[in-house]
Amino acid sequence: MIEVYRSSVIAAPANRVWTLVRDFNAMPDWNATIRASRIEDGPADRIGCRRVLTFDDGSVWTHALTGLSDAEMTVSYAIVGMPSVTRISMRNYHATIRLEPISDGDRCFIAWRATLETDPEHEAAIRERAGAVFQAGFDGLKRRFP
Repeated sequence: MIEVYRSSVIAAPANRVWTLVRDFNAMPDWNATIRASRIEDGPADRIGCRRVLTFDDGSVWTHALTGLSDAEMTVSYAIVGMPSVTRISMRNYHATIRLEPISDGDRCFIAWRATLETDPEHEAAIRERAGAVFQAGFDGLKRRFP
């Protein structure tokens, strides 16, 4: 099992950023690697609903919402569908995005952590791609909340 982890600080109060991040269908609004999203078995805050994401490279991935806590400001999901042409083996992908208020100023800490299984020869590529998607999300949030 491998882990991919990225974190950042957003120059906005956690509750404002959380309003956007908690919306399981809003990822295209804050992550430039995502072109489109649609919810199946919704609404978008129902555990078990799925979002079908179209990425910037045209690939389509499906995530299932596995956890959502307004009190802890966490959203968790699992990959339940990926392109059949994917050459990289990936299994048991689970991720959580977590926000925390920073008491020194109107800022928040955001962390995105994923665990998954893969073949050893794919670890570096998965870490690079997932890390790039996570960072693009942080960069998008920073643009949304300057």
